[in-house]
Amino acid sequence: MIEPIRKIIDFLREKRNKKIFISFCGLTVFVCLFLYFFHAYSGSPKLDSKVLTPEYIMSSVYKVYGNPKLGFWASKTILTNSGTGPAYDIKFSYKIDNVADWSEPKVYPVLLPGSTIVDLNYPVLSAEIAKLKTSMPSNIRVKVSYTAKPEGKQEELAETKPVNILGGHDFIFSGIPPEENTGTFYDTFSNYPLVAAYVTPADPVVMAFSDMGTKLAGGAGASLSDEGALRSLAGIWTVAVNNGIEYKTEPSAFWTGKMSQFVKYPRDVIKDRAGTCFDTAIWLAASAASQGLKSYVIMMPGHAFPVVQLPSGQNVSIESTALNSQVTFEEAVQAGAQTYEKAMQGPFVVVDVEMYQGLGVVPPELEQLPPDILEKWGISQYGDSSTGQAQQSSDSSSPSAGSGKSSATFTNSYPVWRISYPDNWTISQAANEVDLYSPGGEEEFIVTWGYGINVAAIRETIEQYLLAPMGAQSGEQEQGEVGGVPAAKVVYSATVKGAPYLLIARYFEFQGNGFAIIYDFPDDENAQKNQSAAENVLNTFSF
Repeated sequence: MIEPIRKIIDFLREKRNKKIFISFCGLTVFVCLFLYFFHAYSGSPKLDSKVLTPEYIMSSVYKVYGNPKLGFWASKTILTNSGTGPAYDIKFSYKIDNVADWSEPKVYPVLLPGSTIVDLNYPVLSAEIAKLKTSMPSNIRVKVSYTAKPEGKQEELAETKPVNILGGHDFIFSGIPPEENTGTFYDTFSNYPLVAAYVTPADPVVMAFSDMGTKLAGGAGASLSDEGALRSLAGIWTVAVNNGIEYKTEPSAFWTGKMSQFVKYPRDVIKDRAGTCFDTAIWLAASAASQGLKSYVIMMPGHAFPVVQLPSGQNVSIESTALNSQVTFEEAVQAGAQTYEKAMQGPFVVVDVEMYQGLGVVPPELEQLPPDILEKWGISQYGDSSTGQAQQSSDSSSPSAGSGKSSATFTNSYPVWRISYPDNWTISQAANEVDLYSPGGEEEFIVTWGYGINVAAIRETIEQYLLAPMGAQSGEQEQGEVGGVPAAKVVYSATVKGAPYLLIARYFEFQGNGFAIIYDFPDDENAQKNQSAAENVLNTFSF
């Protein structure tokens, strides 16, 4: 009985000692903290500030500076308390002369001795700066206020830093300060996400131009299928070639990243009919995006080019500098594939236009232009003869008798083919079919095609749905060629409105498409003359 009682007494004694020990420790900590804060708070604060600013502010991307999520600050203030007492109620305010009024103060309750605050300035800039034609000097003003005691008298620090506001077309490739820039490709082009602000798919000028290309392609639904997308892109490319849009070589300093470069918006490429590889890549990316296609701009040492994602997810690289050679869209894609392969060997950066614009890297407001601005600029589907590059151009040799002294050339967008015809003929285009008519309508010239159709299938279709209703009878088949491609020739006879007619057809395949070219004319005393005229038109057909 005595042993259990002794254990209970020892247990209680142990608990009492622990309580005393814990109480002593707590008291000691409290005293230490009290002495520390008493010593610390009994002194005075001494605030030292350092303000960092970029050398330039890009007005073309003025919206990104007001978005903290993007991290493109206009100034950074480093405030350190090197005194013996805390500072209270610290407030940071900023102003940029002529472009941003004083910001609402950002408040920090206390800054203890030996501590530092780093405050970033994300100003909401005036949209007016996007209208600047050239750079404008300005000042970033920083104001820091604080009190040495709670509810005490406000004291203030102020500092002013010069800054250049760049013109609306000027772009700085690197946002890394020179003392931190290692000179690598990725440091030199650290601002690459901001390229997305130059891609303007919602610009009415870009949309009208791109719609013109889609119309030339037969109203292809770019976002509905890969075939529709390729036809639409080919149409846009063809309109650009028809209107003489060219690639202009960049200045030698363009790719150094050490200075600002003049970058054109897509509307300017269209208006000027010219642009650097950077400009034309941005233009084509915007044109594709205006048709509902996801687009990218890839930058590599010395070059930039666009990539477009088809509805299936397949990517198509386009060598936009091939505009100079007036090549077909297919040839531009072939060249783009080679450029892409070279870029993937590195180094390179990819501007995902949709992603960066979704994050807030969006274009500035551009000047509103009249709805008929493309017409005023001389831009049309088939080009304006004043450019000297149009595909409806003067030609001293006529492809047919009685056509006058000139001819016109039609270029189809996708698949790309060309044909010249007398300038007094009329032309009509529908999906997968182009019709040419002589002035009196006696002669008709038809080009039609279908993807995935072979020669036998295209002939069967034409004979069943076009020629059979006319009671046409076919003669023997001969072998020949059209545009350098082997083609089958078949001559048909038929009666049209009581008059005998001859119909001559060519059937062939090219790049997965089955083609039929058919021309007809009255079988009378002028038959030989009319056939010769039609053959002259046929001989101009090329891929």
